[in-house]
Amino acid sequence: MKHDFLTGLRTLVRHRPSPLRLFALAPLLPLLFSSAHSQLAVQIREIDTLNITSHTGMKPQSKLWQQDGIWWGCFADSTGTHIWQLDGDHWTRSFELTSDTLVRADVKAHDWGITVLLFSGVQSSVIQCAYFKESKRYDLLDQTIVTLDEGVETATIDSDGDGLLWIASDSENQVNVRWKGPSDRAFSEPITLVDGISKDDICVITSLGHGRVGVLWSNQNTQRYGFRRHVAATEPESWFPDEVPAEISAIRHGDGMSDDHLNIAVSSDGTLYATVKTSYDTEGMPLVACLIRRPHGKWDPLYHVDDEGSRGIMLLDESRKTFYVVYTSYRDNSIVFKSSSTDSIAFSERVTLMEGRRINNVSSTRQNVSGTFPIVASQGDSLMHTVIVEVE
Repeated sequence: MKHDFLTGLRTLVRHRPSPLRLFALAPLLPLLFSSAHSQLAVQIREIDTLNITSHTGMKPQSKLWQQDGIWWGCFADSTGTHIWQLDGDHWTRSFELTSDTLVRADVKAHDWGITVLLFSGVQSSVIQCAYFKESKRYDLLDQTIVTLDEGVETATIDSDGDGLLWIASDSENQVNVRWKGPSDRAFSEPITLVDGISKDDICVITSLGHGRVGVLWSNQNTQRYGFRRHVAATEPESWFPDEVPAEISAIRHGDGMSDDHLNIAVSSDGTLYATVKTSYDTEGMPLVACLIRRPHGKWDPLYHVDDEGSRGIMLLDESRKTFYVVYTSYRDNSIVFKSSSTDSIAFSERVTLMEGRRINNVSSTRQNVSGTFPIVASQGDSLMHTVIVEVE
């Protein structure tokens, strides 16, 4: 069944100061938009909807990845939670990870296969699967049960490039990490990175390359974001102090600069790009925003993306020196994105990818993209929509 929320593609030609919007019914047409750094031609292709039992959200998590030139996803339906292959204009069920129909996955892709955090609250699990190129299939390598903290809202997983897997998760008032080596049968006891967050705050972990990992979190009690990093070859408990990202940009307004919306992409040189949300909640002030950490450890000021929107993700295309902030517009009942050059931060006008009542919880890949990438979002907990975005 095709999307009823996006009929064909939209061709937008934007002029300043007043944009002209032209809507086309053809199945695949180019969409042109101008940003401060260039004009990009974008094509959007619809994929068949998929009935699911657990929505595509959890903010910092990534549901999609590319392996062997094929796009894959991890979603739950009425038969369980599976690896799915994007096959032309539809998703095909490939390999069952669990019979549980309510878990939410965070996926880390490797050259040899994938690591999947199947998040279901306190009692979650980590599965590793090997990929077989000849048959284009995955098979189970290992499964580890992990006990997280009471009050946990979400969790993410990554590896440090030095053989350790790391999970970051929240509790009611802490951010904790756990690690596991290649020969370990269980994850470590929790290592607390920060105390005193609110029960509504979350965190996300990411590899920074060269054996380093970092954890970004929200702290609505201090109205700031926090960040700490760990370097391989040091003790797992050894983490650098909190860097307090973009602290110079924080102002006393509304409920402050921090909210529990985080998503990250990292460049090959270790530059971290994060989509976040503030609690300013005032027209003309940043609500959807961007944090950038440079490889030498310095944070840019907070960048204003939009004064309306929520639940954003970050996608990075190093080949085009461009990144994309994709998010929900509650005002327009749509999934939209803005882009910027990585050389000079300035955001394009908003481009609509999907439309529909209750459309929300956008997700994609933590891998860096190159021109073409899928975006998924869900309507409630029961229907997933997909579009393929092609940037020329």
